Amino acid sequence: MVVPLRRFEDIEPQALARAFAAHGLSPLNTCGLSPDKDIGDADAQVRARGIAHLRHAVALARDMGSKQIGGVLYGPIHKAASPLPEAAFRRAAESMHEVAAHAAEAGVRLALEVVNRYETPLLYNTRRGLEFIEAVAHDNVFLHLDTFHMSIDESAPFAMIEAALPRLAYLELDQSHRGDAYDGSLDLVAWARRAADVGYDGIVGVEAFSRQLLAPNHADALAVWEERFVDGQAVARNFMQVIRSGFDR
Repeated sequence: MVVPLRRFEDIEPQALARAFAAHGLSPLNTCGLSPDKDIGDADAQVRARGIAHLRHAVALARDMGSKQIGGVLYGPIHKAASPLPEAAFRRAAESMHEVAAHAAEAGVRLALEVVNRYETPLLYNTRRGLEFIEAVAHDNVFLHLDTFHMSIDESAPFAMIEAALPRLAYLELDQSHRGDAYDGSLDLVAWARRAADVGYDGIVGVEAFSRQLLAPNHADALAVWEERFVDGQAVARNFMQVIRSGFDR
């Protein structure tokens, strides 16, 4: 079960650890950065705040029993006005190396989510993600690929899943409008089968959003303007059917 690390002050990691253990579940986490915590910023104080924020996230993950943090860990989500300067790419990679080393000591691996070009100028396709991992130069950094984002910015998405395979820690199945698995333009069964065929056997996650089920500010940030579904149980069942159709063959 994914626990987003948004409001640190609201998270009680030890209580979550007990709850997960009681129900036989394992937690995963996601995390992000605000503009004043951009680890690629030219201002050293901004970078330091970002590194401290990610280190805190690692501690929360460790204490609730999580082994992985995914998401856009490398910078704030925003539509950039121009391409990212190479210096910012390098600064972000250097900062991430420091965080990765700290996370490795805590037993938590980092899975950097590749999103689309409207949400970041940094990791907007798998090729950039792999280049960034190479620049980070730490074996505790992996990729988190999402079918929604890949459908926007990958010309050969199945080939890129295979290319990422050695560093792929999380494959997220997400429909074209981020609603139900079977109600959209993506054949998610085909995506799952291709991933299985090339040998992916890691964590498979799902993502679906409907406005009434989100906090208003979160829905606004994700541009979730409509009620994509009302029955979350049905959505969960459909996504599980997709996963089983793709991987249990």
